[in-house]
Amino acid sequence: MLKNLSPKKRSQLRSALPNVAMTVAVVLMLAITASAYTLVFRDGRRIEIPAEFTLTKMTLTYEVSPGFYRTTQVIFIDVAATERANGEAPGAFFKHRERVENSEPAALPPARLTVTNLDLVPFAERRIAGEKAYERRRIELDLPSIEESRRRQAQEEAATLSFARERAAKQASEESYWRKLAAGLRGEFATVDAQINYLGSRLADSRDFSLATFDSVVTFAPRPFGGFRNRPLRPFGQTRPSFQSGFPLLSPFVFPSQSFYARDEYEREELNSRLDSLLVRRAGLEAQWRELENQARFARVPQVWLLP
Repeated sequence: MLKNLSPKKRSQLRSALPNVAMTVAVVLMLAITASAYTLVFRDGRRIEIPAEFTLTKMTLTYEVSPGFYRTTQVIFIDVAATERANGEAPGAFFKHRERVENSEPAALPPARLTVTNLDLVPFAERRIAGEKAYERRRIELDLPSIEESRRRQAQEEAATLSFARERAAKQASEESYWRKLAAGLRGEFATVDAQINYLGSRLADSRDFSLATFDSVVTFAPRPFGGFRNRPLRPFGQTRPSFQSGFPLLSPFVFPSQSFYARDEYEREELNSRLDSLLVRRAGLEAQWRELENQARFARVPQVWLLP
């Protein structure tokens, strides 16, 4: 193309090419500068990022190259210096986030699939064909019909439910029986133990009272020829007449001491007798409880049924 031009025009064109190239470079630089955004960090670094970036409360994300993005923390950015470097008013930095939020399209509701009767026709046809095939196969194999199968299934379910209810009722009755036996024995144990404790306390009180009251018992019997003779009483044995040498066996002045039993001794004997009978009764109850445990073990009864 340059060969068809005259030498004068070729020289003019060659001299104009550098100016054109310079103009294009300046325009490109201005365009790049206009489309860039300067970030100033707190450590003094400055970087140029695309004017289109994503800003949130915590991060700033920009595109480094097509398909590659970089995210930095907002806390590392000197916001005031960044606004001054880009000629923005104070507070304009965070308005980028508002523009991004406003520019986001509204979320569309999820698409819903509408099913019509025409869509259900193939399923209905396959179901009817399957029922017909089953009916033919049932007749060939002499199987029950669908209605008969459903009736039998309902009967089996009713029988199973009735069996479960009867079993639960029987188990509840057995549990009540064993718990009643165990509760009765525990009640007798409690009654006997309370009586034993009461009699034990009565015996302890009676023993202390007897020791404090009847430390020594002395009787006074007249001597045959005047005066009195002191002689200790034998409460638990029959006393014998006293004999004096030189006197006949049956002297009219001899007064044999009669046996003496304190009223507390009679009461203590009665309490001891009752206590012995209660201890025997408790031993019998223990034997009954062991027998109850053995019967429950043989009957495979849960031991928890015997607990209170």
